Amino acid sequence: MFKYRLNPINIDCYMDFGRIRGSRNSDIRNTYMVKFTGATADTLKDINDLFTYLSKEMREGKIYYKYINSFQIENNCMTQKTAYENFVAGGHIDILKTSIAESELVDAIKKLQNLLHKYKKNLTETIQKNITVKLLYWLCENFSDIKIDGGKNIKVVAQNIDKESEIYFFVFLNLLGMDVCLLQYAKDINIMEDFFYTKRIGDFIEGRLDLKPYDTPVNITQRDIKKDNDIPVNKDENRVRISLESVRRKDRDSKTAAKTEGSVAANTNHISNIRTAKAGSVLPDTNIPDSGVKRDRERSYIELAKLSTSIVMIAVYDGRQKMLGTGSGIMIGKDGFILTNDHVIRGGHHFEVRIEDDERTYKTDEVIKYNQYLDLAIIRIPRVLNPLRLYSGSKKLVRGQKVVAIGSPLGLFNSVSDGIISGFRNIDNVDMIQFSAPISPGSSGGAVLNMYGEIIGISTAGFSEGQNINLAVPYDAIYGFAKSFIR
Repeated sequence: MFKYRLNPINIDCYMDFGRIRGSRNSDIRNTYMVKFTGATADTLKDINDLFTYLSKEMREGKIYYKYINSFQIENNCMTQKTAYENFVAGGHIDILKTSIAESELVDAIKKLQNLLHKYKKNLTETIQKNITVKLLYWLCENFSDIKIDGGKNIKVVAQNIDKESEIYFFVFLNLLGMDVCLLQYAKDINIMEDFFYTKRIGDFIEGRLDLKPYDTPVNITQRDIKKDNDIPVNKDENRVRISLESVRRKDRDSKTAAKTEGSVAANTNHISNIRTAKAGSVLPDTNIPDSGVKRDRERSYIELAKLSTSIVMIAVYDGRQKMLGTGSGIMIGKDGFILTNDHVIRGGHHFEVRIEDDERTYKTDEVIKYNQYLDLAIIRIPRVLNPLRLYSGSKKLVRGQKVVAIGSPLGLFNSVSDGIISGFRNIDNVDMIQFSAPISPGSSGGAVLNMYGEIIGISTAGFSEGQNINLAVPYDAIYGFAKSFIR
């Protein structure tokens, strides 16, 4: 287990934070906690340049980068409360085992509690428990999908933090070996000051800057792009291995993707990494609120087809205005938020969104959030939307259940197909819904609906070697990723 040494050298500009790597000497690793206070005329550009650099480094596998912009508590934190009680009772904590080694987490909690006794006045056991449970909740919300193992730098950035508990959270992340950068251009907070290296940039300013934390183009996958010059794939290459990371790694190579385009969305060399998953909830700790809309009856296919007005087609463009390809998206938030696959928008400089029964084309370069592991992303357009309802999980999904898929396969805007849930698969530790409604390249990012017109999944991949063997990221993974935008 690593020991961490804090702020061994000064960091005097934003890009220094991005470029520095915590060097290791034996079992000691350097970490950094930096605050930049105030702003100048160049601050907006300098911060967005930092985000561009961090996003690029993460895509190349050199670091893990996380921008944190929300500290909401969406449920009663029972999972975290139970984990904390187990920690107090026996010194063990059974949470995030796949992401953080238990020994690392236990050690960080103990160190944090020592710091709370030092810095927090009138600390009681109840207050200590409430703080720790809150920090564990935020940790699960933001880092459940990565492996924190001391072998890769993890860079965390946030802006204008002003609450005591939030400062504790970033100290907690540093105790887990992460580098933290707080952009305090509008305000500062004087808590645990001796933990931070503080660099004054200029005077404080009012409001929030127009930051683009993940606005850097990422390598476009060609899985959803139909090109006139596609090269047919050799049949010997069509042996299917279901491995999402292999799919995404292949998609990052545009030449390889162009050759395999139109053949197999997940196309590698042998069958592995696949297990049968349980039906129903994929994330059992996710409490999806019921929409409150009465589910009086199942809809007809004609009625479900009318919901295509809430499914969009996304055209992806490079910086030279050349269209790279098309995919699909789902309206999830009325304030312009559209859910799609990360691989659909990857590599795009900007996007054009088409909506059924709307003659206008909406151009945007606003990428709100993405997760390469789950293959999900959210973009935003300047329009009030009519979002679809997300299934609440009131009953488990079952094999044989009827579904309808809506998307734009091969650029055929808002095609509707029907089928059933064929099974539940776990692929590289990601639970997926297997369904039989036909999809093709271009369908990715489209909706998979139940017969009540509720989203149960988002189309992600399909296999041409089998007939209608398609995969969708399920509703509860969608909720965990997009809950802040669903309204």
